[in-house]
Amino acid sequence: MFNLFGKKKATVQLKSDPTVRRSHISPDGLVSVPDDEGVKTMADIFSYTAMKYGDKVACSYRDITDVIEETVQVPKHDGSGTESKNWKYFTLSPPKPVTHNQLDAYTSQIASALIHLGVVSPSTPVTGRPRASIYADTSMYWQLCSQAFARLGMVITTAYTTLGEDGLLTSLLEPDVEVVFCGEAQLGMMGKVVGKAAKVKWVIYDGEQRADQDKVGEIGKILETRKGRILALSEVMALGEEKLLSREQMGPGPTPDDLFCIMYTSGSTGPPKGVLLTHANMVASLAGAVKLWGGNFDIKTDLLLAYLPLAHILEQFLEYTFYLLGVQLGYATVKTLLDDSVRNCKGDFAAYRPTLIAGVPAIYEMIRKGMMKKIADAGPVVGTVFSLAVKGKQTLPWPFGAVIDKVLFAKVKQATGGRLRLAVCGGGALSNETQHFLGTVLAPMMQGYGLTETCGMATITTPDFWLPGSVGTLGPSCELKLHDQPELGYVSTNVRPQGEIWLRGPNVFKGYFKRPELDAAAFTPDGWFKTGDIGQIEENGTLTIIDRVKNLIKLQNGEYLALDKTESVYKACDVTMMLCLVAPPYADRPVAVVYPHEGNLRHHLNAAGIDAEGTPATWAKSEEIKNYVLGAMRETAKIGKLSKAETIRDVIMTTEEWSPDNKLLTPTMKLNRAEIASRYAREIAAAYGR
Repeated sequence: MFNLFGKKKATVQLKSDPTVRRSHISPDGLVSVPDDEGVKTMADIFSYTAMKYGDKVACSYRDITDVIEETVQVPKHDGSGTESKNWKYFTLSPPKPVTHNQLDAYTSQIASALIHLGVVSPSTPVTGRPRASIYADTSMYWQLCSQAFARLGMVITTAYTTLGEDGLLTSLLEPDVEVVFCGEAQLGMMGKVVGKAAKVKWVIYDGEQRADQDKVGEIGKILETRKGRILALSEVMALGEEKLLSREQMGPGPTPDDLFCIMYTSGSTGPPKGVLLTHANMVASLAGAVKLWGGNFDIKTDLLLAYLPLAHILEQFLEYTFYLLGVQLGYATVKTLLDDSVRNCKGDFAAYRPTLIAGVPAIYEMIRKGMMKKIADAGPVVGTVFSLAVKGKQTLPWPFGAVIDKVLFAKVKQATGGRLRLAVCGGGALSNETQHFLGTVLAPMMQGYGLTETCGMATITTPDFWLPGSVGTLGPSCELKLHDQPELGYVSTNVRPQGEIWLRGPNVFKGYFKRPELDAAAFTPDGWFKTGDIGQIEENGTLTIIDRVKNLIKLQNGEYLALDKTESVYKACDVTMMLCLVAPPYADRPVAVVYPHEGNLRHHLNAAGIDAEGTPATWAKSEEIKNYVLGAMRETAKIGKLSKAETIRDVIMTTEEWSPDNKLLTPTMKLNRAEIASRYAREIAAAYGR
């Protein structure tokens, strides 16, 4: 039962210092390990779950059985016509189950092989063992290698698969990486940098049957000169099965205070930083999540679709949490989620039929706008009925809401497998419009808040403290303080306390890798981590994220513009796919840099009697279309009750879809504001008559 405004509060203030808040379930002390104390380091995860769940299915995966190439015509970026491109589609096997016992056994095999090969010596102190990078797409094998490295006390570093040559090289050189687990699809990029990464001696790759053996051979020749090798993961596991060692024979494992991971941030606010996470930090984060969320899942029926990048803390945090809870995972990829993105098989949604999914705001915004396009394409009658149904489900008593669900929203739900009962959003603020819409037609939306620096865990929404726009209740592993920002009007004495979010606790990181100047700026002398996010405590004790300190822009008239908060309103405008507000120092109002939602904008242009021929590349040159988008966004601002200073001055239409590949988005699908402002600097200046 929801507890929106009852006496019970999600957070409590400490009597000794009322400015400090803790979770209502840990007022007297922060949680650092699970209640049964079966997990003290990350090396214990799979051995613990094997002991607890045994032959229960832990996860499932799908093999690629065929790759089909098709030639398609796509618009050119300059709008001058179309060009042919070869697209690859996968045929996938049905899901293959793996038990908790098997995960534990496979982990031991990999660890045993690494010792037999001489990669690691059991007699070497943990702090002197080689570091390992994981440069691969999300999969069961990513986790197996991570757990094997942890079991041997090896520090792992993460690398996004979207990294270019320079980024990958930096991720190998800075932490002195000697061992790399590499995905088959990443072998080409690995081959370009391995010659310059002089300390890399060992490369293990998966997907042996599809791997380009010429690239494997080239990498192997380089590694042989360093007395190392390149091996397929299947070879490593076979060797480990033959030469299997006990945990005792593997030598001493890591202690809670040892370093588990150097996790690189996605770089949304500047160059990526290496965040130092100990085993104790990660275990505390997971212990808090298990304690707070533990009673809300059914290990017999629930399944989490696992597809976000494991190089990001959100996916690692979620996967480890659900492994500990005994909830099954289904490994998927963004490219194979839907039926029309694969060939001769079901997409991942239909194959796994998940009950739980997680995503970042950009993904959920695209889902909502994609649904709106299909509704618009179905005609005005369907659109009207659908809108009434959305409103009706929220206001009509049971069982009428259930009838609407079954009759009108069933097809929408079927697109995700038909069993979805909860969607989790992390990695940024989700607009109220999207949370309301998807929560009504798809599944309840639960938001959370965390950073790499807090091991993904700061707040999580729970059913008893659900509130629209809120990111939930404080996790029991950390405590919170709101630091006044008086020049911005954010102070703890406001009716709803506001300020910069400071966090402290066992899940908070130890510092940045080789960046002491950042440590000094990030921490207070008494251990508070300054997140840079502006928060607000709601009446029920939950937290809402208002903005980031760095994204609060002082306009020419002296008013402050909260970019994130204002953008969340404009995201409700369905003619935009991606948008970024920009306000130079001389600005009185922001301008919007926009990539349009092609289908929705075309529909609206046709309805308005405006020529909709062409593509986003040609539309960017049309003053009439630009003015239509400007008008639509200003109407959204009016509905959202934005002030004059928050209402956009102009629109800059871009010609290419934003993605991590073109650097307009980070690897975690966040806006790369610096790149956007730099790339469109001339157009931005022109919008202000400069």
